[in-house]
Amino acid sequence: MPERVQITVAKSAGFCPGVQKAIDKVLGLAKNRHKTIYTLGPLIHNKQVIETLKENNIHSVDSVEEITEKNAILVIRAHGIPPDEEARIRALGLEVVDATCPLVKHVQENIRDHARKGCATIIVGDRDHAEVVGLMGYAGGRGYVVSGPEEVKDLPRFEKANIVAQTTQEGDVFMAAAAAARGIAGELSVSNTICSPTKQRQKETIEFAKDSDLVIVVGGKNSANTARLFQICSRLARKAVHIEREDELKERYFEGAMKVFITAGASTPTWMIEKVLEKARKLAGRKESALLERLAFGWKLIITGSFYTAAAAMSLTYVCMKLEGARVSEKFLMMAGLFAFSLHMANRTVEKGAAVPDRAQKLLFVKYRTASLATAILCGAAALALSAALGWKIFLAAGFLWFAGMMYPYKLPLGLEKFANFPASKDILTALGWTCMCAYAPGLWNSGALTNSTEFAVLFAFLLVFTRSVLFGVSHAHNDMIVGRENFYKAAGSRRAYVTLSAIFILLAAILLMLKGLDWKAGLTAALITGMLYYLGLMLFFFFRKIPERITAETLIDTQFLILALLAYTV
Repeated sequence: MPERVQITVAKSAGFCPGVQKAIDKVLGLAKNRHKTIYTLGPLIHNKQVIETLKENNIHSVDSVEEITEKNAILVIRAHGIPPDEEARIRALGLEVVDATCPLVKHVQENIRDHARKGCATIIVGDRDHAEVVGLMGYAGGRGYVVSGPEEVKDLPRFEKANIVAQTTQEGDVFMAAAAAARGIAGELSVSNTICSPTKQRQKETIEFAKDSDLVIVVGGKNSANTARLFQICSRLARKAVHIEREDELKERYFEGAMKVFITAGASTPTWMIEKVLEKARKLAGRKESALLERLAFGWKLIITGSFYTAAAAMSLTYVCMKLEGARVSEKFLMMAGLFAFSLHMANRTVEKGAAVPDRAQKLLFVKYRTASLATAILCGAAALALSAALGWKIFLAAGFLWFAGMMYPYKLPLGLEKFANFPASKDILTALGWTCMCAYAPGLWNSGALTNSTEFAVLFAFLLVFTRSVLFGVSHAHNDMIVGRENFYKAAGSRRAYVTLSAIFILLAAILLMLKGLDWKAGLTAALITGMLYYLGLMLFFFFRKIPERITAETLIDTQFLILALLAYTV
């Protein structure tokens, strides 16, 4: 076995836009409606994600007759359903939400329009697949399904016909079927309805698979697009395997493999692909030095254990105290670190619990969750004790924000639930909590009242922490973590989010430049302007490059605070 194996992960791997939209829609319903949600068939073809959705009270049924609750919500899944079935369901009085993929909707409309013009419909796809079953309903009773060109010859002669593709069909198969259909139709409309994400995924797979010794295809065994990727890879690569989970990989797969390519179906989340990559590196003998392995493990522990978050909060507090002209207090630094550590650990624990689909893993997680939440509560209590020693105003503000932060993932009391359902609520609450501890409390303690320097420090801290939280949302979304509209990136969309981040940078940079021009703390403002260049570089990196995996992304995001503190320290 070679010492160094080249392992490449497909850039196109991860949820396709249609799958992501469907998941976002049902999660939004689960958060805002407080009703049991049912999907007519699995929302997507991925067992692990379906199990995760169950944790959010989202269940799959094979028939509407299985729903006995009168106030339940029925979601039409991404694959779509026949129009007559949709009409029958809506007539039952159920609340129906349509989560059909927009690209599938386009195919449905294409078929209906051509059927109205008297065209028969030829669908190139899998006869029993949910999408194809739904498409057939739009053909006006003149629909025919073929798996490829070899089945076209068995079709009757058509005066007018329209040939379309299942959105995840293989491109070469569709074009060959269309060529064969020209011989049986007097007039043929060719509608290449294979979706763009599928085309991109197949193009990349073909490019890498033909030069690979081993291709690992990750995705549900009942996923049509994943099965097609596997078929493509089986033809092109020396060896190809189709797995659903990382524990299905065997060491024997990697024997003699110098080039390994990992790709995945449209319903496979990025976090599952990362697990497969990690396992593949171990089995392929891609071992770094013992020192590097220990360092990597240690750093992962620092990030996932919320220690780096605590360091970031302490760094921001230090910068704010310098801005306010306050004496740097180790007590305040400690209080801010414990506050951020407590809330970050508690929320991360809850998020991790929602993403543990395997029942055996779930049992193991219960012990971890108990210890983590206990640690978070103890650290939060210590932060509040420190705040109490600094004055009752600081204690009340810290106590309210800590309690709201701890209760945020749950059913919130005292009317706070409405705030949790508000778009970008998580980012706003995070920014408020950090701002209170890192900027407002030190300024109030130092001067006894709000001053101009404290007001600027509060604005500076709020906008930077809001930016941090938005970038976290970007990272989580691109790594296919299950997040909702409580994240600004999800609520506003990619374009608006990056426009907002750019505006925040311009505003802060302009204020710092103005203050420097007024010779107000000229050395400190110059240092912070320099530090803001990291902010700009980070934002551009996230916008133009593939978002890195979660640990790397969190490291890059929180490092901005340490850089600002280091620059402030040199002044």
